[in-house]
Amino acid sequence: MFSYKDKIPKKCLGGVVYYTHCEKCGPGKAYIGKIKNTLFERFYASNGHLHPNSKNSPLLEHLTQNIDPACEFRFENTKILDTTQNDIKLRFMESIYLKLGHQTLNTQDWSIPLSIV
Repeated sequence: MFSYKDKIPKKCLGGVVYYTHCEKCGPGKAYIGKIKNTLFERFYASNGHLHPNSKNSPLLEHLTQNIDPACEFRFENTKILDTTQNDIKLRFMESIYLKLGHQTLNTQDWSIPLSIV
């Protein structure tokens, strides 16, 4: 059986929690994030992770600190961990993945505080 719907390209997906890592350093230099807009915008827009004029990008900071040209983040190797169109759910999902993940490039430990009520 096949699907009648076309698959949406990764760069057009929005409302996602994503994972990316340095191709040379591997999972030791990983990042988990969320975006309501498209994933492509998060990486390449004027304040995106890999835009040359971006400020406070942990991915770009890793690349500038390492002179090795083998250090790179490939958009096509970015993994989608979860999706939702609800912003609060997106923030909770990111916080859970940050808590459970082994990322090292994130500057925050959570998107929304996780506590047992």
